[in-house]
This record gives sequence, structure tokens and C-alpha cells, in this order.
Amino acid sequence: MNKVTVALTCPSCAGPLSVREGDTHTVCPSCSSSLLLSNAVLRYVLPSRIAGIDVLRSVRRELKGVNPRSIESARVSKPVLYYVPFWHCSAQVNGYVLGVEPVYHESEVPTISHEGQSQTGFSVSVTRKIKTRTGSNAVEREIQLSGSVNISAADLEPLGIPSLSADSQLSIQGLDIQRTALPDGLEILKDEGSREGVFVDPLITVADAHAQTARYFSRLGTGVGFGLEERWEFIVVSGYRDALVYYPLWITDFRIDNWSYQVVVDGRSGSVLRGRFPSSGKDRKIITVAMALLWAGILPYTLDMLFSGKLNYRTAGGGQSTCLPIIILILCGLAYGTWHLLKILSRLADRGNDHVIY
Repeated sequence: MNKVTVALTCPSCAGPLSVREGDTHTVCPSCSSSLLLSNAVLRYVLPSRIAGIDVLRSVRRELKGVNPRSIESARVSKPVLYYVPFWHCSAQVNGYVLGVEPVYHESEVPTISHEGQSQTGFSVSVTRKIKTRTGSNAVEREIQLSGSVNISAADLEPLGIPSLSADSQLSIQGLDIQRTALPDGLEILKDEGSREGVFVDPLITVADAHAQTARYFSRLGTGVGFGLEERWEFIVVSGYRDALVYYPLWITDFRIDNWSYQVVVDGRSGSVLRGRFPSSGKDRKIITVAMALLWAGILPYTLDMLFSGKLNYRTAGGGQSTCLPIIILILCGLAYGTWHLLKILSRLADRGNDHVIY
């Protein structure tokens, strides 16, 4: 992956510095000065709670539940631990919403009235409420919100994991990533080389993360003006506090016959997060048996009616006619439907990896 860098100069020799997004210190390549970067974003890591053997057990357990017969022939490769980055951005939203708020008057009117009296001696009637607009008021509402949002700092789509952005904050289910606060168990990341696993470099800069955070909180702020007419809004998102959080994901693949499958396992819970597994084919077998039973019941009945003459009937004019063309048309329709269904089942069988965990 390409690394996102920021152009800076060394205060000692004015030499160019190449600093990755999220770095808190660096060494000048020209004068070898050790530099501490002020206002740098702190980097955190969530350690993996499971090991490679636990990943293999999770894959085997999932495979056993999907297709028990394929366990013996599965060849699982060594799992690899990846730490994927997320921007955790906190901010506050302030502003005002001006607009016109309609004023309504509610009244109850009878809709159904029963003549006479009921058993209790009282008349029975049903009413409903009617809202009538009587005017409007100019209102001013203050916006004061604060919160946090998670933004994916790398493209996780190749792993089958949807990215977190301003438009999709609930797209990842099961991850130990919380939107309102930093996850528990965080450790400050000082040296990537001292830890097991591959650290994925962030591709989204903190400026882009701020832009998405502002767009997300601006939408929340506009909700304060719900119900107002001809409204005008002024919203400011400020007070950004950022953290770069690395989350553990185990990735492994296995082969069955000539098919290859990839599985992503959550490094915190040990559960299978995304992946494809070979289907047992039970659904295809059930459909095939059902179609066979259908034809086994239709063909003998149709042949019996054909040779016994039950398809012939007398018309109103005294002539003879037959239902054979209609029966043939129905059989042709069933045959076409069966042929089309068999083609679909054949494509499913050729694809092989048709059980998707998503």
C-alpha cells in the first residue's frame, strides 16, 4: 500500500522530512536529529486476544456447521494477523437554527353517534382529534452537540469489510469499535516492529477524516430544526480530538478440491467476521427431489387420462372435443420451468463457494 506522508522540514538543518500520518516522532535523514512532533495524533492499538491456533479452530467450527463433510479435505493456510487503522474523531457542534414554527389547535369532533341509549343508560359516540393551523411563530433554536465518530483509515473492501465513513457508521457489526468512546484495552503504539502482525498504513489523512466528521455532525445538527418552515441554519464543528486506532483482524484461506476460500476472523472476539464456505448442497438436493416427485406424480396421471379417453368430452352442440392441447401446453410450461431451474442449480454447483458470511 502507498503511505500517506506530510511534507515537513527539519528545524536543525532545514532538510526535508517524510512523516507518516500518525507518527509522533521521526529522525532527520540529513542530520540524524531525533525530532518530537508537536500536536501529533496519538496512535493506539487493540491487542489481539486470540492466537493463530484459535483462528484455525474458529474456521474449523464454522466449516463444521456449514459443510461437515469438507472438514477432512480442507487445507488451511497459516493465519496472518493484520492491524487495520481507524480514525476516532471527537468534536463538538454549535450553532443556531432560525425558522417558522406552525401553531395548531386541536379539537375533538364526533364521528360516530349511536341513537338511543346503551345498557348503562348513556349514549355512545366516537370522536377523533383534528388539528387546525391557527398561525405561526418565529423561533430560534440553539445547537449544542458533542460526540465521536469512527472513520476507516484504509480501504477494507478487498477483505469484504465495508468501510466506516460519514455515510455508514453502522456498517460493521460485531467489531469492538465503539462510536461514542475509545474501546477498552487500548495500548499506546510506540514501535510497530516489536509487535506481531502487519500494520496497515493509513490511506485517509486526518484532514479527510475531519471533513467526513464535519459532514456527519452537521447532519445531526440539522435535526434540531425538525418541523420548522423556511429555516436558516448556522453550524460550526470545532474542537477536534483525534486518535488513530489499529484493530486486529486475522486473515486465512483454505482450499477444498480446486476451490479457494478466504476468511476474516475478529482478533478480539475470535468470531468469523467475513468469509466464504462451501455449501453442503442440501438446498439443491431438496429442490431436485421436489421436482422429481412432482414429475413422478404428473406423468402417470397424464398418461392414464390420455389412454383411457378421459380427456375427451361432449360439446354443447353434440360434437366431440378433447383437452389434450391444454394438457400439452401445461406440460410444456412445467418442462421449461424445470429446465430453467436445473440450469440455476448447475451454476450454483459450479460456483462451489455459495455460503457467504456477511
